[in-house]
Parts: sequence; structure tokens; C-alpha cells
Amino acid sequence: MPQKYYQIMRRSHFRPGRYLLLLIVSFGLISSLHAETIEVCDDENLWPPYTITKNGKVTGAMVEMTDAIFSKIDIPHSLHLTPWKRCLYQVENFSGEPPFEVFINGSFSEERAKKYLVSDTIYSTGNAFFYSNQNFNQRPEINSLADLQRFSVCGVHGYNYEMYKIKPEQLKVTANDLHAAFRLLKSGRCEIILNAYSVPFGSLFTDTPMIDDTVSAEIFTELPVQTFHMFVSRKSPRAQFLIDTINDSIKELKSNGTAEKIFKKYLPDCGTDC
Repeated sequence: MPQKYYQIMRRSHFRPGRYLLLLIVSFGLISSLHAETIEVCDDENLWPPYTITKNGKVTGAMVEMTDAIFSKIDIPHSLHLTPWKRCLYQVENFSGEPPFEVFINGSFSEERAKKYLVSDTIYSTGNAFFYSNQNFNQRPEINSLADLQRFSVCGVHGYNYEMYKIKPEQLKVTANDLHAAFRLLKSGRCEIILNAYSVPFGSLFTDTPMIDDTVSAEIFTELPVQTFHMFVSRKSPRAQFLIDTINDSIKELKSNGTAEKIFKKYLPDCGTDC
């Protein structure tokens, strides 16, 4: 070995074994981040057409998009349908058996952004109010968010109503799922339902539609569209790795047209932006 090279190695305290060990540890860490299955949860009451059941199989626009995202990352994942509130709680606390790490089909709110890491927008839909034609002879006088203060609302446990600026006491009845909320609306237990526009109409293409021709709806033009995301548990040991790689996958799937192709299978007129 040349004397000069030997002296450089001596001065820099070069230890080949140490660097080899670092490489092995780094490789092991990266491998472990990819190895463990990502446990994903969603509402057991479904979110058509984003999560639906067809021929006994769970599918839908967001289910297919989730498959595509994790296929790009090359990490196995498993989707569990659970009560919505339990899903949110277990992701927040990285709890359960197995512990849930991600939930899908969540709309953005400042409160959720404090509890979870939030992905880039995956899809969006307009916000709307729904009413029963059996309870109103004509369209209710709702032209702004301020007008909502005069109406009783059927809500769903765990849903996000932050954007509507309504008072808690206006949620006259809270149902366990959206199907139940629409049954309450038709029975006159409340006057309106506030929800993403595309979901009740998306249910018309399933075996269990939420609405029929007795229900009407109108989009709030005053409100910005509602954006939907993946949410990652902040308590997961690989939380930052997951959110970064999920966002990279979302960007790629949107830029190459795959996301729009998936969503237009279920929403031909609007795709990812309804």
C-alpha cells in the first residue's frame, strides 16, 4: 500500500468494518420499513363509489387507488372495514390487533391535521345539502352558510362538519351511518343532511342506495370543494417514511393519468374532481 494512502487512512481513522456495519444496519432499517404489512382501515358502512362491495368483494375508486399507491411503494397492505369512529381512534393511537396505521376516505380538517399526518389530495367533491321532497313543498331557502342556522341537521357519528360552520346543537340527530341518516331525514326527524355531493348519488350504483327520487340536493357554491386524503398515524415508527412515499406515489399516479383512469371507472363525468 502506498505510504501516502496509508497515512490518509490513519489520519481519518478509517475503519472498514465500521462502515460495513453502518451499511448493513441501514439496509436492515430500509428493509424493515418495507417488510411490515400496512394495516389500513375504512368505514364498514362504506363510502360509495369510493368504497363499495360488489359480488361480495370490497372495491371502489379509492380502494383501487389505495392498491395502486402501495403497489408503487412495494409494501404489502391489508384493508379492514370497521366502525368509523373506531377506525379513526385506532389510527390516531396506532392501536388494535393488528395496529391500524392508515385510514382512507378522510376529508381534511385542522383538527385531523393535528392528530395525523395528512397526504396530498387524492380526490375532491362539492359539499351539498340534501332534503326530502316529502318534507318541503319547494326548495328550502338555503343560499348561504348563514342560512343553515335555521335548519335541523341529521349527522353521522365521527363525520367532519367543520366546513359548514354549524352549531353543535343543530345536529339534532346523529346516526351511526349515512344510510341511517337518510332514513331519519325521510321520516322527518330532521330537515337536511350535509354531505359530500358525490357519495349519496354514487350509492345509486350499488345494491343499497341511500337516496331515491324523494330526495333532492344542491351544491354549496359558497364553499370550496371538500378534499379527501390518506391519514397516517403520527405514532407509527415509520410515519414520516410512509407519508413521504405515499405522496410520491400520489404525484406519480396523477401525473401519468392512472388516478383519473381509476376514478372515471366509477365517476365517468368527473373522475377525481366531482
